[in-house]
Amino acid sequence: MKYILIPTDFSESSRNASEFGIELAKLLDLPIKFLHNIQTPVDWSKLNKQDENKYPESKAKINNAKEQLKSLEKKAEDKHVEAEHTLIFNTGMEELNNYVNPANYELVIMGTHGTKGFEKILGSNTQKLIRQSKVPILAIKYKFNISKLKKILIATDLKEESQSAFQHIFKILGNLNTEKNLIYINTPYNFKEYEEIENLMSNFLKNCGVKNIKTQSLSANNEARGIGMAINKIKPDLFTSITHQRSGLDTIFSPSITEEIINNYDIPVLSINREI
Repeated sequence: MKYILIPTDFSESSRNASEFGIELAKLLDLPIKFLHNIQTPVDWSKLNKQDENKYPESKAKINNAKEQLKSLEKKAEDKHVEAEHTLIFNTGMEELNNYVNPANYELVIMGTHGTKGFEKILGSNTQKLIRQSKVPILAIKYKFNISKLKKILIATDLKEESQSAFQHIFKILGNLNTEKNLIYINTPYNFKEYEEIENLMSNFLKNCGVKNIKTQSLSANNEARGIGMAINKIKPDLFTSITHQRSGLDTIFSPSITEEIINNYDIPVLSINREI
């Protein structure tokens, strides 16, 4: 069985993500793994017990982290959610991306720090995780009660290569009793007429095997502005985007746009990169 991974630095935003993650795991009937990264002056995993005593500050920090991780496990178990934890040391972005393996994890839930994004969670490069992760990333900025999750907005380019990512996202969201809305942003440099968009939406959803979802399109000068318009109009409780790394006129929802939405709106944001 796959896990929901929750990286934590024990900050307020991390606690918000953990609480939301526990409730979501209960709804999805998935176990949780809490993850914490500690920077140590030496390769801690290779030290014996006697040598650990030479670094009392690091040892105290590690013991404190273990206690907090056990406390998070207990909170999950009190909600009848299976949970465990992993403590890693001096892990960089490349190693972290290898760790977040889609064979083991269904979803990653992370806290954000307002306009500071992800920088405090697992180091200064963690914002790259949303660009490189092989697993969907759900970003939580503030405390959010999952019982208030009533309306979801999903943005995509309706292209064939986005179908697999959309199916993956809908596999997760389909288990939630919510209203789901699909939005397409029609931009001047990739303009489509109304009937063409309607046909694209119909074929996209048919090929994905998805029903019971509302659809609409909005015209805007660019994707970021269009998404903002859609959020203000539909007022979703969660926004979802399917991103990719392409540039130029073919781009639709780049990871940088998703990060902009995360930093400028207070709702949870779920992102998946279709190309990885």
